[in-house]
Amino acid sequence: RINALSFYEMTFKALPYLEASKGHIFATSSMAGETPLSFSNIYTSTKHAVNGFFYSLQQELLARQSPVGVTVGALGFIVTDDLDAILGEEKSLFPSFAQGDVHVCATGMMDSLIIRPRTFTYPFIANKLQRLLWYLNPYYQEMIINSMPIETVDRLLNTMKEQSEIRGFQKGNF
Repeated sequence: RINALSFYEMTFKALPYLEASKGHIFATSSMAGETPLSFSNIYTSTKHAVNGFFYSLQQELLARQSPVGVTVGALGFIVTDDLDAILGEEKSLFPSFAQGDVHVCATGMMDSLIIRPRTFTYPFIANKLQRLLWYLNPYYQEMIINSMPIETVDRLLNTMKEQSEIRGFQKGNF
């Protein structure tokens, strides 16, 4: 509910005020809403819903010549203190160019309120590459997973399961 429905309700309630003030919406989403994310199907499905909603809203506002802008934040692997603690040594599975700095990400998000791009992608190179690979060869993720040792896959699955339980996904609070 929080990962999708709250965005819709909040946006519909805020739109009249945003129209009057020529405001801007920054929809914090994820690369999981652009391409599938292994080991995280519930999260990925909610982010696809968020992206679909805001990209469609973008087009509707453009067609109406509304002064309201919409930026979808397609954020990838951002190294926060929480994520660092959760993943620990597993963080080394991600190449350094794919690991985004939380402060650089925050600065880019703030800049988006002025520049008003349709999409803010960060970390830029890793996420552009991920999109490109997905569209050119949807099987690339399968190849990566199949190349991992089974112990690594099990550790990732257990980590995602533990995080889902902590965040209440098992109880249907998504």
